[in-house]
Amino acid sequence: MKAGIRVWLAAAIALAVALLVWQQWRGRDAAPVVAATPAPEAAPAPAPAVVAAPTPAPQPAQADYRQRRQAELRQRAEAGDSRAACQLGVELLRCADTSAAQQLLASAEQNASASLAPDQRAYMARMEDRARRIIAECRDSHSDAWRQGNRYLRQAALAGEPEAMYRYARGDSVLLDYSHLNTPEFDRWRAEAGALLQLSFEAGYVPALFDLMIAYGDDSSPTAGLIANDPTKARAMRLLVARLTAKPADPPAARDVALEPAAAALAAQWQRDYFAAVKPPLQRQPRVMPASFAALYGEESGETSACSQ
Repeated sequence: MKAGIRVWLAAAIALAVALLVWQQWRGRDAAPVVAATPAPEAAPAPAPAVVAAPTPAPQPAQADYRQRRQAELRQRAEAGDSRAACQLGVELLRCADTSAAQQLLASAEQNASASLAPDQRAYMARMEDRARRIIAECRDSHSDAWRQGNRYLRQAALAGEPEAMYRYARGDSVLLDYSHLNTPEFDRWRAEAGALLQLSFEAGYVPALFDLMIAYGDDSSPTAGLIANDPTKARAMRLLVARLTAKPADPPAARDVALEPAAAALAAQWQRDYFAAVKPPLQRQPRVMPASFAALYGEESGETSACSQ
């Protein structure tokens, strides 16, 4: 065999051995790489199926329970129980507007997008299940659910129930979907809302404090538009919030510096007269969702049952 051929064969054999060794090395090291590949890539796969899964219709036992509860609340409300009237009003208004649930389901494709993190898709799947349940539960609600809900909520408000006064004054019934603006109920609400929000505040109901603070400062909501602006009271409300949260208040605007002594005196008086039971620091601003939103989002936000305090 010629020397050149021997050299070529030796080189070829060396190359083959080198390739074999490299393949063995790659195979040996590849196993840990595969094992170390994050498993969560496969975990989200079931999420779309969960999102697409239909929610079963309410069982007869559930429907019977709601009917029995409403009947019990109605009986108590008719007997003069203002808290029961508040609870019944909120329960009826819950089914008077299901637009929030419908809008959530209309975005189902976006909610299941692969661009969302797995925990976000799981959250949206839970919310869609809840939305389907709400729509199913409200499918057989009475056609006059809004009118009856407004009636009982107003009854509780006029009886002095603090949360009912707040909910009614805020417009939880008459402003539900802005389709009741030409009704006698709306006209009554316009005449009563401002005074009832003030009374809810004077009953020490903290959410009313925040709404009234806005109302004295501007006309940014329908209820605020019913209450005359008052710079001194608006500033006093902010000072009261600072007192209840045990945090320093923002300095007054230049135009309001002269109002500070009177505002500070009012804040001290209101805390003493209306909010003595609130022990600072107030940890967070209480949230009271309208009934239709609370049915959908209340559980996630930790909101307490309506009219339970």
